[in-house]
Amino acid sequence: MIDFKQKSTQTGLVLIASVAAGILTGNTELADVTIGESGVQASGAVPAVAAMLIGLWDTFRKEKK
Repeated sequence: MIDFKQKSTQTGLVLIASVAAGILTGNTELADVTIGESGVQASGAVPAVAAMLIGLWDTFRKEKK
């Protein structure tokens, strides 16, 4: 079902792991956006849910051959 050789599967698993790490570290804000010299950083529950959904989609989709 999951093909670990596909790049999208690997990307999806990384996204899911990053969301899990954010939840384990106590990320309780709904949304937090920081604009600095290095660019824009978004964190909080809303971006985490979006990343989780994208990660799940990337993990289970089939790439065209």
